[in-house]
Amino acid sequence: MTIRTLFFWFHLVIGCSAAIFIFLMSFTGVALTYERQVIQSAQKTDFPVASSENFRRLALDKIVYIAKSYPVEKAATISFSKEHNAPFVIKEGRKTLAYLNPFTGEEIAEPGHGTKIFMGKVRAFHRWLTFDGKFSEAGRWVNGIANIIFFLLALTGLYLWLPAKFKQRAFKQKLTLTKTHPNKQARNYQWHNTFGFYMAPILIVVIFTAFFFSFKWPGKTLESLVSTEAKSFPAGVVLTSQISQKPLSTEELFVKVNKATPNWNTLSFSVADKAQSLQVFDVDMGSGGEPQKKKSVYVDTLSGEFVAEKTFDDYSTYRKIRNYIRFLHTGEVYGLIGQTIAGIASLLACLLVYTGLMMSLRRWKNSRAKATA
Repeated sequence: MTIRTLFFWFHLVIGCSAAIFIFLMSFTGVALTYERQVIQSAQKTDFPVASSENFRRLALDKIVYIAKSYPVEKAATISFSKEHNAPFVIKEGRKTLAYLNPFTGEEIAEPGHGTKIFMGKVRAFHRWLTFDGKFSEAGRWVNGIANIIFFLLALTGLYLWLPAKFKQRAFKQKLTLTKTHPNKQARNYQWHNTFGFYMAPILIVVIFTAFFFSFKWPGKTLESLVSTEAKSFPAGVVLTSQISQKPLSTEELFVKVNKATPNWNTLSFSVADKAQSLQVFDVDMGSGGEPQKKKSVYVDTLSGEFVAEKTFDDYSTYRKIRNYIRFLHTGEVYGLIGQTIAGIASLLACLLVYTGLMMSLRRWKNSRAKATA
């Protein structure tokens, strides 16, 4: 048995053993391609409509006053997007406390709630094979093992793709699609080989980054190999009543940040119980999945001057890599184009599973026919 034959049977056997799980992950991956945009679109349809009496968004000082009325153990945060009628969102950590009408300050129902729940369940099935949206350790391990098999399939597939003789004509045949085929088996073979080669590099990246979701050891290994030290930044102090100067309002500070960073899309800041010497505004200038387009602006509350600015480059090496891995898996790190490429790769992965199974089934039928002949 030659090495190529050994690789072929290894590729075939492990591919058939995990085909259903690879197909499910790939299919749900396609459904999640534009998850962020789908949710945002659904949310916008539920945004409050400004009336003739209330057409101006409330000043941030009013929103801060409302936010302080919610009982919290940790400091609450206020976030909002640039759309004029986007609600203010009050959170405590990851827990959402309320959505506020931007014109009246009244609580409203969560915008796009149904779509967000549905996409959350699709994401949970993609990661953990659960229908209720809850975490499943067993599902995580099953998908993790399927990811390892998928990774091995991509690597062995690249080896098997290489023509027996390294000639220009042989490579050209492997790299191009023909319009007609003598039979379905020949068509499936060409699709499996050609699409598999073009998509292999992208799929290898998508699969490799998925390891960090399925297992803990990749993250721990990375943490032990790279630096976890980040650049230090100033911390604010509580302003005493003895100071002669009155701190600027949150709205005044926001105006300065807005003027300095007019291309922001979403913005958030924490609400302190007592007046602080610094106010930090977290600014996102991307779609939400582009960590390199986020920064934190430190503003002196007395003078309104910018004290510091924390960008993606200021994070530790470990955090930068983890952020890239998180959004490289979905392609979001490269915006809409990256998402589209990742989605196409997931779609063609479904095709690879189908063509692989059809060829395996045909091979099995032929072997049965020879055995009974």
